[in-house]
Amino acid sequence: MGLLLKEIHIKNFRSHSDSKVEFDTGINLIAGRNGAGKSSILEAILVALYGPRPAGLKKNELVRMNSSGYTINLKFEVNGDSITILRNSNGEARLSGREIIEGDSSISQWVERHICPSHIFTGAIYVRQGEIDSIIRDEEGREKIIRKITRIEDYENAWKNLGTIIRMLEREKDNYLSFLSQEEELRRQKEEKRAEIESTRNLVCEIRSKIDELGKDVENLKKRNEELEKLRKELERLNSDLVRVAGELKAYEEKIRMLENQKKDVEVGIRELEKNVEELKEVKPKAEAYIELERLHSEVIKRVKEVEEKEKGVEEETLRIKTELERVKRDYESLEVVKKRIKEIELDLEKIEGDFKLWEEIRGKFERYRSLKAQIEEKGYTAEKIARMYEAIQKARDEEKKIRDAFEKLAAKRSSLITKAKQYQKAVDELKKAVGSCPTCGRELDEEHRREILERYRSEIKRIKEELGKLEEVEKRLGEKKEITEKALSRQESVLRYKQLVEEMKRLEEELGSVDIEKLRRVSEEYERLREELGKLVGQEKILKSSVSRLNELNEKLKEAKSRKDRLREVREKVLEAVKERGFESIEEFEEELEKLRKDYNRWLELKDSERRLEEEKEKLGRIEVELRNVKEELKRKAEEGSRIESELEGLRKIYSEEEHKRVSEEFLRKSKELYGLKNRVEVLENNITTLERDLRYIENQITLLEDYRRKVEVIEKKVIPELTRIREKFRKYRNIVAEAAMKEVERYASEIFEELTEGKYSGVRLKKVTERGKERLRVFVVYQGEERDIGFLSGGEMIALGLAFRLALSMFMIRGRIPLLILDEPTPYLDEERRRKLVDITTNYLRKIPQVIIVSHDDELKDAADRVIFVDYQGGTSRVRYVEAQ
Repeated sequence: MGLLLKEIHIKNFRSHSDSKVEFDTGINLIAGRNGAGKSSILEAILVALYGPRPAGLKKNELVRMNSSGYTINLKFEVNGDSITILRNSNGEARLSGREIIEGDSSISQWVERHICPSHIFTGAIYVRQGEIDSIIRDEEGREKIIRKITRIEDYENAWKNLGTIIRMLEREKDNYLSFLSQEEELRRQKEEKRAEIESTRNLVCEIRSKIDELGKDVENLKKRNEELEKLRKELERLNSDLVRVAGELKAYEEKIRMLENQKKDVEVGIRELEKNVEELKEVKPKAEAYIELERLHSEVIKRVKEVEEKEKGVEEETLRIKTELERVKRDYESLEVVKKRIKEIELDLEKIEGDFKLWEEIRGKFERYRSLKAQIEEKGYTAEKIARMYEAIQKARDEEKKIRDAFEKLAAKRSSLITKAKQYQKAVDELKKAVGSCPTCGRELDEEHRREILERYRSEIKRIKEELGKLEEVEKRLGEKKEITEKALSRQESVLRYKQLVEEMKRLEEELGSVDIEKLRRVSEEYERLREELGKLVGQEKILKSSVSRLNELNEKLKEAKSRKDRLREVREKVLEAVKERGFESIEEFEEELEKLRKDYNRWLELKDSERRLEEEKEKLGRIEVELRNVKEELKRKAEEGSRIESELEGLRKIYSEEEHKRVSEEFLRKSKELYGLKNRVEVLENNITTLERDLRYIENQITLLEDYRRKVEVIEKKVIPELTRIREKFRKYRNIVAEAAMKEVERYASEIFEELTEGKYSGVRLKKVTERGKERLRVFVVYQGEERDIGFLSGGEMIALGLAFRLALSMFMIRGRIPLLILDEPTPYLDEERRRKLVDITTNYLRKIPQVIIVSHDDELKDAADRVIFVDYQGGTSRVRYVEAQ
C-alpha cells in the first residue's frame, strides 16, 4: 500500500467554512490552540476516504452551523496514481483517477479494496488522541488498545455470540416442548368442536321448517292486506275528489257574481267616457294655440338667459383682469427689492466661503470623533479605564500561560509519584513474601530487618499519598485561578476593540486640536443659511419677473372683454324683436296671454285619451260577457261530476271494512316479525357454525404442527446445540493461539523499535500475563542488561519512547510491515519537559523513516522537528489555515 496524501479542501465542515490544506512528504505538523479546528482536518480525511459511518460520526454533527451542508475534496496518490475523492453531505460522491466511480458506498468499497479496510486505517495509520498516553500510564487502557488492534476481541466476541445463540436455541427448544405438552388438550377440544357443530346444524334444520310454514301465512296475509289497502286508498281519493268538486262549485258561483258586478261597472264607465269625447272636440283648438305660444316663449326665455349668463361672465372676467393688473404693479416694486437683497447675500457668501470649505474638509473627522466618544461613554468607559482593562488582559494572558505550565508540571510530578508509590508497594509485597535474603539489599533477612524496611517503605508510601493530596489542593487552586483568568480573557475581544477606538479618538483629537471647531461650525451654519435664503430669493425673483412680463397681455384682455359686452347687448335686443312681431309689446304681456290659455290646455290633457279609453272599455265589456257564459257552463259540468263521485263512494263503502283491514294488517305485522326473528336466529347459528369450523381447522393445524415441533426438538437437542458447542470450543482455543501469536509479533516489533529509540540501552520488551487479585492482567517489562525490569524503572523520556514504540508496533502488526503513512492526533497532552524533548527527538530521528507523517499538536516545540508547519486559528467564528516556515 503506497498512500501519499497531497491536499484536502473542506467547506462548511465542523468549524471550517472554507479551508485548503496541502501535505508533503516527511513530517507535516498541524499546530494551533485547543478548539481551533486541528482535529477536524483529520476527521475530514477519514470521512473523505470511508464516509461518516466508519469514523463513528453523524452527518448532522459534521455540518457547520447555519450552513446547508459540507463538501470535502481529497487529493492523494496510491502506488503513483493520482486520485481525487469528492464527498458532499447530501450523499453525492465522486472518485476520479484511472477510473471514475460515483456513489458513497461504491467509493468506500474501492478504498477498502485498493488502500486498506477502515479498521486497519483507524487502527494502524490514524493514532487517536490519548492512545499513546493510555499505553504509558493505564494498564487497563493499554490492554484494551492491544486487544482491539490485534483483533483478539473479535474472536472473543464470536465466542460470546455463539454462547448467546446456544442459549437462544435452548429457549426455542423449551418453547417447542411447552407446546407439545398441550397435545391431549388440543385433541379433546377437537372432539368438542365437532359435536357442537353437529348439534347446531340440527337446530338450523328445525327452524328452517318453521320458516317455510310461517312464510306461506305471511304471503297470504300480505295479499289480502294489499287488496284492502288499495280499496282504502280509492275511498280516500274519491272523498278528496268530492271535497275538491264542492270547492270548485263554490268558486264558480262566486266568480259569476263578480263578473256580473264588473259588467255593471263597465257600462257606467262607457256612458261617462262618451260625454268626455264631446267636450274634447271643444277645447282642442285652444290647446293647440297654447302649445305654439309656449314653444316660442321657451325659446325666447332660453336665449335671454344665455345672453345674461354670458354678460355676467364678461363682468367677472373684467373684474379679475383689473385685480391682476393691480397685483402685477405690486410685483414690479417687490422685484426691485429682491434684486438688491440677492446682491448683498452674494457679497456675504464670498467673504466666508474659505472658512466653509475648511469645515467641509474636517467635518467627517469631527463627526467620527464625536461618534467614538459617544460609544465609549455609553459603556461608562474612559481612556484611562480602557488602558487599565487592557493591562489586566495582558496580565491574564501571562497568567494563563503560567497556569498551563503549572498544570503540565503537576501532571508530570503526579505520574512520577504514582510510579514511585507502585514501586514501593511492589517492594512491600515482595518483602512480605521474601524468605532468606532481602530482595532490596541482598543481605540476610530477619524479622527486625523486614519490619524496619517495611516501616520505611510504608512511611514513604504515606508521604507520597500526602504529597499527592497536596498536589490535588494545588491543582484545585490552579483550577480556580484558571476560571478567573478565562473569565477575564472572555472580555479581551471587546477590550481590544475599545482600545482601538481610544487610539483612533486620540489621533483625531490631535488632528483637530489646531482648529477652532465652534467658529467653523457657526460659519458653516451661516453659510448654509445664506445659501438657502439665496436659493429662495432667486426662485422668488424668477416668479416676480414672470408676473411683471404679463402687463401688456392683461391690458389687451381688458379691451377684448369690453368688446364682447357690446356684442351681447345687440343679441338681447334681437331676441325681444321676435316677441313684438307676434303682437306683444313685452315679454310680460306675452306671458299673460299664455296664462289665459293654460286652463284649456290642462283640460285637453285630461281628456285627450277619452276616445281610446272608450274603445277599450267596450272591448272589455265584450270579454266579460263571454267569460260569464263559459263559467255558467263549467258550473253545470262540475255539478254532474259531483253526483258521479257520490255514486262510486256508495259502492266502495259496501265492500270495504276498516275493522277487517286493521285486523289483517296487525296479523301480517306480527307474523312478519316472527319470521324475521327466525331468519336472524338461523343467520346467527350459521355464523356460529362458520366460527366453530374455523376453530376446528385451527385446532387441526395445531395438531399437525405437533409432529413438526417434535422433529425440530430432536434436531436442536441432538445435532445443532452439540455442533455449535463444539465450534465455540474451537473458537476459544483458536483465540488463545491467535492472542499468543499476536503478542509475540507485537513484542518483536516493539523490541526492535524501543531498542533503536533508546540507542541500544534496552535490548527488548516483554508482554506477560499476570494474575492480580484473581484477575488476569497484561503487564509490560523492559530488558535491561539481560534482566526484565518493570516499566516504573524507566525515566519520563524513556516512557514516551516505550509508548510510541508500542503504538508503532501495533500499527506494523496490523499493516504487516512498513508503515507508509502515520497520523498522530495530539500525542503530547500532559507531557513534562523531558517527555516533550524525547518526543521531538523521536520525531526528528525515527519518524522520518516513515514516508509521510501528519501530527496534530498544540505544542510549539514540535515545529523544530517538522518539514511543513500548518497553523490553524479560530477567528470570527471560523477556523482559518495558514502556513509557517519550518525551522
